[in-house]
Amino acid sequence: MLADKRARLVEQLAEIQDSIDFIDAKQRFYDNVLSGATPPYVSVLIPFAALAKESEEPGELKGAERK
Repeated sequence: MLADKRARLVEQLAEIQDSIDFIDAKQRFYDNVLSGATPPYVSVLIPFAALAKESEEPGELKGAERK
């Protein structure tokens, strides 16, 4: 009984560690983008042509504010 419970907890711990690692990787990525170490992020979900049509200036999104 204890061995089964321990095995389940070890599985859960591995899943939680995977989630923490994912969050840490995303945070490093965003920190690098903000610091300039990584080129600005471009979404692959929004076609570039659609962004260009909505922008006031090339490379800038209308209404988007840069931090």
